[in-house]
Amino acid sequence: MYASREQRNDVHPLVQSVSRTIFSQTGSLQFLPDQCWDITFIRNRHGLTVLRTGLTTRPVTYDFEPGDENFSIAFQPYAFMPILPGERMRDEGVVLDTAGPDRFLLDGDSVEIPRIDNVEDFVSRLLKREAVTSNTLVASITHGAPLAATERTMQRHFLKTTGLTLKTYHQIARARQALVLLRQGDAPAAVAAALGYADQPHLTRSLRTYMGMTPGQIARASSSDRT
Repeated sequence: MYASREQRNDVHPLVQSVSRTIFSQTGSLQFLPDQCWDITFIRNRHGLTVLRTGLTTRPVTYDFEPGDENFSIAFQPYAFMPILPGERMRDEGVVLDTAGPDRFLLDGDSVEIPRIDNVEDFVSRLLKREAVTSNTLVASITHGAPLAATERTMQRHFLKTTGLTLKTYHQIARARQALVLLRQGDAPAAVAAALGYADQPHLTRSLRTYMGMTPGQIARASSSDRT
């Protein structure tokens, strides 16, 4: 599937990860909700596309052909883009205008497309332009040590920044944990009990909603990958 693939996880506190993939064949991938939003640079036979996506609550299918390149910067949920706030971007993608083969437009400014080895400089420029900033309250919540604030204030900040309610955010986080445990071979009933689901059907509904798969489908796919 991959002609080459690179990934970095040590870029910047506002960045979860950076990946660059060149595909060797025709196919498709499913991107599952990962509690991040992305700026993705796609190069294919149609040219260059710069895509800003929001946090997702369902799987997204991505089709590719041989030679296609996907370079994606995944930002932390507490990173905030004022011109495209999270509340506008939930389950959405916005194509940004390009300004030549190596630049794109962001809020009227021409910005150079980074390479995987200089994403730090790219993020620093976005911060300097105030194109991206950080919501301290949301960061404290996602890190599990919320600052003092009323429930209403927390909910308002969280929804505006991420596009998700706190409840939905935590439900996706729990579904991702369940996915990991099921892929390891844990029994669905044990996973449901360990993660605080009311029962196994509750686990199944959550996984179907957010990950697009049932526990049985996850187990079968994992078994197939190991053979």
